[in-house]
Amino acid sequence: MGGIAGIIRFDGQNVLDTDRSRVIELLKHRGNPTSRVVSGGVLLAFGGRLERAGFADATVDMDQYAGRKNGSFLDTYSRSGCRSLNELTADFSLALWDQARQTLVCARDCMGIKPLYYVHQPGQFVAFASEIKALLALREVIVRPNEHKFREYLTWSTEYIPYSAETFYDGIFSVLPGHYAAMNAQGVEVLPYWQIDCNRYADLTSPGDYPAFFKTCFTESVDRRMSGKKLVGAHLSGGLDSSSVSCVAQALLQQQQRPALHTFNIDTEQPSADEQAFVQAVVDQWHPSHHTVHPISNVLDSVLKINRLFDRPEHFIIPSSFHLSVSQATQQIGCDSLLTGHDGDSVATTGFDFLEQLVDAADWANLKTACQQITGLPGRNLVHIHANWTSLSDQSKFDQYALSVIGSNLKKRFREQPIADFLTMFRAQKATLGLSSSAFIRYLSKRLLNRLTATVPLATPLSDAFSQRVPVRAQQTTAGLTAGWTAGQQMPLNQVLNTTNVICNEQMNHIGEYYGHSYSFPFFDKHVIELCLATPLAVHFDRGRGRGLIRNGLGSVLPPAVTSRLTKANFVEYGTLSAQQLYQATRELFSSANHAIWTVVDRHKFDQLVKTVFDLQLPVSRKTRFNWMLCRVIYLALWLDTLPKTS
Repeated sequence: MGGIAGIIRFDGQNVLDTDRSRVIELLKHRGNPTSRVVSGGVLLAFGGRLERAGFADATVDMDQYAGRKNGSFLDTYSRSGCRSLNELTADFSLALWDQARQTLVCARDCMGIKPLYYVHQPGQFVAFASEIKALLALREVIVRPNEHKFREYLTWSTEYIPYSAETFYDGIFSVLPGHYAAMNAQGVEVLPYWQIDCNRYADLTSPGDYPAFFKTCFTESVDRRMSGKKLVGAHLSGGLDSSSVSCVAQALLQQQQRPALHTFNIDTEQPSADEQAFVQAVVDQWHPSHHTVHPISNVLDSVLKINRLFDRPEHFIIPSSFHLSVSQATQQIGCDSLLTGHDGDSVATTGFDFLEQLVDAADWANLKTACQQITGLPGRNLVHIHANWTSLSDQSKFDQYALSVIGSNLKKRFREQPIADFLTMFRAQKATLGLSSSAFIRYLSKRLLNRLTATVPLATPLSDAFSQRVPVRAQQTTAGLTAGWTAGQQMPLNQVLNTTNVICNEQMNHIGEYYGHSYSFPFFDKHVIELCLATPLAVHFDRGRGRGLIRNGLGSVLPPAVTSRLTKANFVEYGTLSAQQLYQATRELFSSANHAIWTVVDRHKFDQLVKTVFDLQLPVSRKTRFNWMLCRVIYLALWLDTLPKTS
């Protein structure tokens, strides 16, 4: 639990008592408020702390982290300035008023676990808060929607999108993760502080060193996030990520003779999403206090609540009736912390990029071995390669998979290389991989047929009029930070630090704070991320199993059934049912031709989305994109209804 807020005026006026009172009232659920009057304004902490040194004041919301048990953050800042931010391994948000420089510095942790927003009006004032609603309540802030955010929100992307400082409100910005914003009367300067240093892992020389160190690093991450907590809860889906968090947490709690971990499994009652056998394996081995919960039945009510709590439209593809159910159960039990393995596979990755590394190096012999390792694993069902994968012969599996790996590279080399060089490379590749000419012909024929029969998938439901009225514009994002890290790179940083992950972190933070507990993300620990970035892809790949750091590093902690698991739950069917239910509950809203959503969305495209989501003849596996778009249009329409009509 925790939060911060404050107002600094540059124009010599006093902070209004009504503004201060509104901020306290809107953020009091984050903790007991304390305040300090500073030159030009006021700083507020909600469950956090206020710090003072001779030259500056700070308000800080910071979790425990290694190497700093006591002392003030300002002590470190006084020696190193903003470079000291890189020393922090905590989840944090902070604001520092440097009176001598008449500058406010706002910063947040590398993955944006702790939200922090600000509004800056040059020559007048700057205000910041852990939730946007506290800024919207200020007398001088005009509530206007930021239509430029709608484009990102309603566009399906197949790439990692950088996190943007812009919010859904015009003039209100988010502090970028891993960055600080220095604000004075003249303007705002945003700079990254996160400096990834892979040299700290130089002593890890053998493949076995990395999983062993991962166990140490990940255990420390979980331990830090439970420090000072009275009763700890955790999501437990049965996957590698949630099971890793739950098993390590319960092992630590037992060692420390603390109350048992409370684990929460969400049962959607959909066979494709059933992971109960893996959940039970964890429960049988570690004996946490386990609870099974069900998604809240009223999906519309959950979405409306999220819009209100989060100050923006719902983000998740599966509506937050899914997540609210866990937080409500956590509140009833009295847990003050909730651990989650959210998106651990973007950090402790599969390592399948190792195949691309081999292709780029034209290492066909090792590529053959790697493809054989993947296709030869019992229980692996690559239906995205072939619908009837399990019925194929071993050779056909290898042929299909190897050609899917090298296909794009072949096309690229054909375009870029002289024909003689291409043919030489092609013959060597074909011979070493042992691919027959007939296999190549079948593969090329299938690709040609798919191209001839394929339809261009819908990328966005935005109307042409909206696209013309609101053109693409440059934004401040995390792109510079993620692109700037190249030394020792194994996997891309944007796989971890992107808008999907950060906004999910923010939304979970808002949900947790409302229900009285802090959400914690052990995989998003700074040291864990940096270790995983520095780990060779071959170690992640783990002879075709993937997730090598977890399988080998936590093998003594996880149940064998989980360690050897190659499958993942499929929530598309549940997502389809949720989208259908949500539309049925809101269809009257879309019957109005004057609704604000039609200034954004094309009516014909929307009708096509509805038709596709309700199409009984279309396989559920092909509905993910359409479920996502339909839900997001509905989320946005509901959010637009909450804005002041004068907007």
